[in-house]
Parts: sequence; structure tokens; C-alpha cells
Amino acid sequence: MGFTCSNKAKRWWAFGVAAFVCIVAIIFGVAWPIAVREEIEKELLLKPGSQVYENWMKSPVDIYLELYLWNWTNTDDYQKEGYKPRLQQLGPYTFREIHEREDLVWNDDFTLTFYQKRIWHYEPDLSAGDLENDIVVSINPILLTVGYATRDHPLQSSLDDLINANPEMINSPFYEVPVKDILFDGYDDVFLKALLNLAELFPHIIEGIELPPFDKFGWFYGRNNSKTYDGKFTIGTGLDRWETMGMMHRWNGARQTKFYRGECGLVHGSTGELWPPFQDMRSNVTVFSPDICSAMSLEFDGEVNIHNIDGYKWKGNERPFDNGHRYSETKCQCTAPEESCPVLAPGVLDVSQCRFGAPATVSYPHFYLADEKYLDAVDGMEPDKSRHEFTLALEPHTGIALGVKAQLQVNLDVKHYGLTWLKDLPEVMLPILWFCQRADISAELASDIKLLLILPDIGIYIAIGLGIVGLISFALALYCSLKVWKTSEPETIQDNVQTVQYK
Repeated sequence: MGFTCSNKAKRWWAFGVAAFVCIVAIIFGVAWPIAVREEIEKELLLKPGSQVYENWMKSPVDIYLELYLWNWTNTDDYQKEGYKPRLQQLGPYTFREIHEREDLVWNDDFTLTFYQKRIWHYEPDLSAGDLENDIVVSINPILLTVGYATRDHPLQSSLDDLINANPEMINSPFYEVPVKDILFDGYDDVFLKALLNLAELFPHIIEGIELPPFDKFGWFYGRNNSKTYDGKFTIGTGLDRWETMGMMHRWNGARQTKFYRGECGLVHGSTGELWPPFQDMRSNVTVFSPDICSAMSLEFDGEVNIHNIDGYKWKGNERPFDNGHRYSETKCQCTAPEESCPVLAPGVLDVSQCRFGAPATVSYPHFYLADEKYLDAVDGMEPDKSRHEFTLALEPHTGIALGVKAQLQVNLDVKHYGLTWLKDLPEVMLPILWFCQRADISAELASDIKLLLILPDIGIYIAIGLGIVGLISFALALYCSLKVWKTSEPETIQDNVQTVQYK
């Protein structure tokens, strides 16, 4: 015996199924993005177990440090009239950079305190030159530091006489050493050792001179695998507010550094690896760098597409090294008495107090965007926007870095400073080295980011599909109710009546 269903029941079933599909589509369309966002938010918070935390502890992206050295090629002629230093760029000497975090402390104010260890491994296949055999010549930074530190010292003349009377202390204002030694291994500087011995025997003579805390000298000597060199960081976790995630709260326990006045000494900005997600980032961003003991502002530079991922780009402009010439808020970068500022022309930042009292400055490579006087004082500078611009690219919804090219140059402000060994040197802002720290996402990581970005939309597409099915079902139910089931049911009743009458 077959089961038959009345037209009325058919209508109820048809409209019920259509309504159910539409309701499911609405619920799915509303609930899916909320559920997915909640899961994504869990992974973007800086806390143990989240994906951001795992990537921060062990970066899925290769980071490289490219080092270039400036070789002073005509030092033999430095006492001639009209002399200008001629510089030759050596490198890059490329190192793979690994970051490790140690001594993590999760604070009650939603911040995280830690030490950062940086480890560098030489990559000869990615380098140009020979780290072992290349020789570099430049100014002796220890001699220059002593001259700079004692320029107003009452005992400078006594110290100068002592240096001149002991030729074993120094025989040249220059060093000539292998590249590996001036970078990471350090070289035995006779003058540095003599000063360290002098500090033990006659501490009053070099009182106030801050010497490097090492018995050798190298620009990165003592930094490789050091837990404490970069200092102690305290950053936001984002557990209280998204905008705090990855942002600096304190450096070495302080909100203000001792190296710059006012706002220029404030500890703020990102460390460069963590950025808040879900932010409107079409404005300038700030990066805090322990290398310059200061925060650096980057200018918004429009949109960019990397591995088919849309992101935003920022660049370093003139502002970070302006010294108050065009931007009044950068006046506090000057370390001299306020009435004497600005001392330096635009384009270099005084980091002398940050770097053991050496007359050191930082600029963009090849004096890119710097005052022309720095370029004219030496031969060999070829500033180029495409090669020397400081850039950062981020995906704004997740805060994930798509590409970084952090580039800075270290210079020494060469002057006489009252020492006999420095008196015949040209007074120039001398480039010493420059570096490019670069990191770019891989195609594999880009695929994961793209999937993360489209996950909320997948539910919307499914909901739209279900909604279309529901509307079509509703239309078919309406059509059948008006055209099919309405006409067929009366005919069946009439046939039944005729059958009864016939009997």
C-alpha cells in the first residue's frame, strides 16, 4: 500500500524546507565569521600556545644581515693639502640571523619582559668577498673616542703628552685589519690595551672616558650570542587591548632612555617583529631600535602586493635624522646643550652617548637623504632610493610582516679634538659600515596567510549559496502551490464524487 500526501501537506513541507534552508543560511552567515574571528584572535595574541607566540619564539622566516664596510683607500695622502678621503665599499658579508628570547616574565599589567639573544651564522654563498682574507682600512675609533671624550677634559694635554711620549701605544691613526676581525672576532688594538692598563695604574688621567668593556675591538665584537647586549625589553601582549600587542613599554626597566631629551628619549613603538592586528594602519608607524637607543618613525607609503597578498608599506624619510631643522619635534635629538642645538646638519643622528662615548652617528646608507655637505666631503658615496631606502611592509588585518629591509649606516665624526695624532686628519663625517637587515615571507607562509584571510569569507560564500538554494526552493514551492497542487487536488475530488454517484 503506497503512501500518499495531500497537497496541503506538500505545501507545508515545501515552504518549511525552503524556510529552514534560509534560516540555516542566515545563522551560518552570522555565526561563521564570529566563530572564525574568535579563533583567529586567539592565534594572534601573544601568549603561550598561540601561533604568533610560536612564530615569535622561532621565526618561520629567514632573517639575513648584510654588512658592508667602507675601506679608506688613500690614507697615505691624508696630510696633503686639499685632501679628501676616498672610500671603497666592501661586501656584502651576509649572515643568517636567529633571534632567541630568554628569561621571559609575564607581568600583571599585560606585558612581557624578556632578553633577546641574536645569533649570526656566516653565509659565504650569499656574500661578495672573503671574510677571512679581505683587509679593511679606516680611522682608529678608540683614538677618536679618546679625543672626543677628553675634548673639554682638564687633563687632556697630559694624556696627549703621555701618548706622544710612548710610541708603543700607537703608531698610526688608522687600523688595517681583516674584515672578520673588525666585525665579530675583534682585533688586538694596542692603544686600547694601553688605555686599559693606564686606567688601572692612573685612573684619574682617563676619568670620564667610557672605554669599551672588552680587551679587543670589533664593531660586533661581544654581540654574537649575547643575551644582554640588546638590553631588557618589556612589550605589550595585547591581552588587554589589541593596539598594545608588540609595543614597547620599557627598555632596561625604564620608560625614558638617558641618551636623549624629552620625547626623543621615550621608549615606544614596535620592536619590529610584532605588530597589532585589526588596526587602521594608514598612518606613520614607529620602530624602537636598541642599536640607536631610540625610536624611529616610518612614513606611510601606500599599498603593496607581495605573493598576491595586499599590504601596506612604510619607508624611512628625512624625519628620523632631521635634528630639528625641518621638524621641530626632532630638536631633542641633539645631545649638546640646548642653546647650542642643532649641531649636526640634517641626515645623521648623534648616537655618541649610546655607543660608549664614541663620536658616532647613524644615517641611511651612502648618506641617502642626508645634507649634501656629507656627500661632498668624501668620495665613493652613491645614494640610491631603490638600494638604500629603509622599508617595511605589513598585512594590516593580521599585523604579519610581509617584508622588511632595515638599513642604516654607522659614521664617525672625525675632528682634531685636541690630540696630536688627529690634528692632520680631514674634518669629515666618515662612513664606517652599513648594514641591511632583511626578511621576506616565503611562498609557503604566504599561502597560509591567504587561507587565514579568506576563512571568514568562506562561511559567507556558503551562506550565500544556501540562501540562493533556499530562495529557489521557496520559489518552486510557491509555483507548485499556485499552478500544480492547486489544480490537481480538485480534479481528484470531482472524480471521486462521480465514482460515488455511478455506484
